[in-house]
Amino acid sequence: MHHPFKRSKRSRETTNPSSYRASSPSPRLEQRYRGTTHLPSSNFLQFVGFIVVILITGTLYISLSKLAPRRTGTSPTPPNTTDFEIGSTRVHAPSPKVIDRTVLHVLHDIHEPDDHHDSTSPLTVSRLHLKWPPIVTRIPESNGVSEHKHTGVHAPSILTAPTADVVQFDELVCGSFPCRFLLPLRIAEQEPKAYLHLHQLAILASSLNRTLVLPNVGNNRIGACSKWPLDSYYDVNLFRSALPAINTLPFSVFDSWSGTRPILPTSRVVSFRISKSGERDSRPDPFTDDDFIIDYGPADHKVASCLHSKFPRLHQSSSIISFDFYRNNLARPLITRRLVQILSEAVDSVEYFSEELTALWRSDVLVIEWDLHHLIFPEPNIDLQYSHALVEFAERLASFTGPYIAVHWQLERVPVENLAWCAASLVSTLRSVLDDDDSGLHLVWLATDYRTLSEQPSGVKTKSARSGTFQAVKPEHKEAMNILQDAFQTGGDLEEYAMTELPWQINKLRMFEGDVQFKEEVLEDSGVSGILNKLVSMQSQVFVSGSKACSKTRCVFITAGGNILSTTDHSSSSKQIVDFRESVMRDKEITLDIRNVVELFGEW
Repeated sequence: MHHPFKRSKRSRETTNPSSYRASSPSPRLEQRYRGTTHLPSSNFLQFVGFIVVILITGTLYISLSKLAPRRTGTSPTPPNTTDFEIGSTRVHAPSPKVIDRTVLHVLHDIHEPDDHHDSTSPLTVSRLHLKWPPIVTRIPESNGVSEHKHTGVHAPSILTAPTADVVQFDELVCGSFPCRFLLPLRIAEQEPKAYLHLHQLAILASSLNRTLVLPNVGNNRIGACSKWPLDSYYDVNLFRSALPAINTLPFSVFDSWSGTRPILPTSRVVSFRISKSGERDSRPDPFTDDDFIIDYGPADHKVASCLHSKFPRLHQSSSIISFDFYRNNLARPLITRRLVQILSEAVDSVEYFSEELTALWRSDVLVIEWDLHHLIFPEPNIDLQYSHALVEFAERLASFTGPYIAVHWQLERVPVENLAWCAASLVSTLRSVLDDDDSGLHLVWLATDYRTLSEQPSGVKTKSARSGTFQAVKPEHKEAMNILQDAFQTGGDLEEYAMTELPWQINKLRMFEGDVQFKEEVLEDSGVSGILNKLVSMQSQVFVSGSKACSKTRCVFITAGGNILSTTDHSSSSKQIVDFRESVMRDKEITLDIRNVVELFGEW
């Protein structure tokens, strides 16, 4: 194998003048040519002289080549190599291989993903196949890009050495360089309140001139580490109709951006929460405001683990910045203005400048933990709309089921001492409503956060909670459900009627109509089942819900100005159903067969 730094033995011998010696002819040749001596011709002598001149010239050239590096203090550079220095050391490295553009086009075609995400299927989970290292599909045009400013974060050099490729890469994704994103990592509230707080983050992202990454959803929650795309629950097109407009980016696109960006994207985790003390701390703090304090601490292990598993190339800081709000000052009008100033490098006080905040301002991604339960920005001007796929499926279920009474009962926060009495009151209310109805209602649809009789793959009937937060199932909960179920058995107060639930109706629909267009694991998601139950309850002929004593606590939304946005003795989910049914009763053009707004059980 040829090596650029070595010559073969034969080449070394031909370049050594001492190797050209007159060799003695063999005895046999001497005997053959003894006798008459013939002088060489003139042409032969000229040829020999020419050969000697070439050999002498070559020898001198090689000698001078070896001598030149010694005079200049450098070593010869072999062909196809590049010189560069590391400190005081000069290193020879092979020059980069030159690849023709046609080869790159072929590579691009080979690695082109073939299973693109179908935007018309909101419950389809797709991940682009673009992973690190990226497939090279084009040649850089130029390298004249300045480096990032110092951010105060000690990171690998790949974080602070942008090239023309990065500029073009970011511009293709977000329209400018560098991309600036706001990623909702976790929202504390459950659906549907979580949707209102997602709008809070959308307003924050717009105020900071950042693009909102549409997070995932799952088990009634919204956050980056959930399983399903946001359009599994909601109609995400409504963000585009917001005033002012809100820039958003699909989660799958952000995932590919963070996984294939030529330079590692940087991130900072920011937490918004209520101060544990509840009131203003009297200790002096240079980072203290009338509404909140800024605190620093190590990143939570769960947060770091989630981010690393979802976005392994997203460079994380080891610390987290927390904005701890005081309960007595949460709704002050100036709180959002001050908050935006601090997060956008627009503060006018030197007390807010620190290495941590400087790094936050320069970060490509702000990762948000939103643990607030009240609105701090103005209320959203967008109505909550669920995904078209869920709405259409709920309409199929309602039409397939026929006339029915819907009961919406959430047991999670009901005092356990009230449960048995509430169950008996529900049976009495249903009996009264059914006796008064002359249209032939015979079916009761139970929508609850408690799974009454769920068939497991083994065929064993178990009792468990549907809600993601309903963890402490107590004997009182089981007793209440037994009271309700026994009423529909032979000899019970409702024996001539039937009770059904969402899983049972889905199975019946599948038996009669075949495919239901949703995977089983999607339908088992507590958020999906909760939304379907609400949508079906909205279309019921009669709606029954629990009173304050027999359902979740009072639902109150407070705006940033301290005003009450809405209040009801129903849970937030029941309120959605009641509001919809009220609007249908007012609008005579809607042809839904709705006979009441709500009938309450459990009233003293």
